[in-house]
Amino acid sequence: MSQFYSLKVTEVKPITPESVSVSLEIPADLEEQFSFMPGQFVMVEKVINGENLRRYYSIYNTPGENVIKLGIKLKGKDGFADYAMHSLQKGDTLQVSTPMNDVAFDFSKSSQKIMAITIGSGITPFYSYIQYMMQHHFQHYFVLVFGDENPEKTMFYSELQEYARTSPGNFKMYNIFSKDDSGDYRGRINADILQDILQKEGAGFDAVYMIGPDDLKKTLVQVLADSGIDEAKLHYRIYS
Repeated sequence: MSQFYSLKVTEVKPITPESVSVSLEIPADLEEQFSFMPGQFVMVEKVINGENLRRYYSIYNTPGENVIKLGIKLKGKDGFADYAMHSLQKGDTLQVSTPMNDVAFDFSKSSQKIMAITIGSGITPFYSYIQYMMQHHFQHYFVLVFGDENPEKTMFYSELQEYARTSPGNFKMYNIFSKDDSGDYRGRINADILQDILQKEGAGFDAVYMIGPDDLKKTLVQVLADSGIDEAKLHYRIYS
C-alpha cells in the first residue's frame, strides 16, 4: 500500500472556469519516492469540515521536475474539488500518496500509433503522455478523441491545439463539443462519431486507451471491435 507524505502546495491556478492546477513540491529527500511516469496517479487526503476526504488524481506534468501537478475538475458536490478551487492556497500542505499505476502506457516501442478517447478531466494522464512524447521526440502518431461542453471548459485546450498545429505528423485531436459548434463534431462521443474518425485515421492502432464512465465504454467497444482492433490492444479505465 502506498505511503502518504505531507507535500507543500507551490501554486494553485485556474485551467478552466471549473478546474484548477495544483502544483506540489517534491523535496529532495522524497525525489525517489515520487518518481513517476505518465499515466500514474496519486491519492490526496485532507480533513475538510471534520470529514477526512481522499481523492485520486492523475499527474499531468512530465517526469524530471521537482513538482507533481494535478488537474482537479469540479464535478457535482465534490467537497475536495470545491476546496481546491476556492480555498486551497500556496503554502498549504496536503497528504499525498506515492505515485501508483493507472493507465498502462507502453514505453518499450519507439514508434506507435495510439488512440486515446476521453471526456473532461480524463485528459490528465493523456496530457502527461503527449508532453512526454513531444519532449522525447517519439516517432508516434497519437490520435486524441476528446469530449467536453465547449472550448472554454476543455482542460488544456489551447496547449493541445498548439501541439496539433506544430506537430501534425505526431498528434491529431478531434474535439467533440456537446454545447458548441466550433469542434470537429457536435454532441457527445458516440458510435457514429468514432466510426467516422476510424474511417479517416484507419484502424491500424497499436493501442487504444479509453478513460470515462461505463456507458462510454459500452457505447464504443463494439465499434472498436468491428474495426478490427484486437481486444488485447484495448485499455479501459472506468469511473463513475
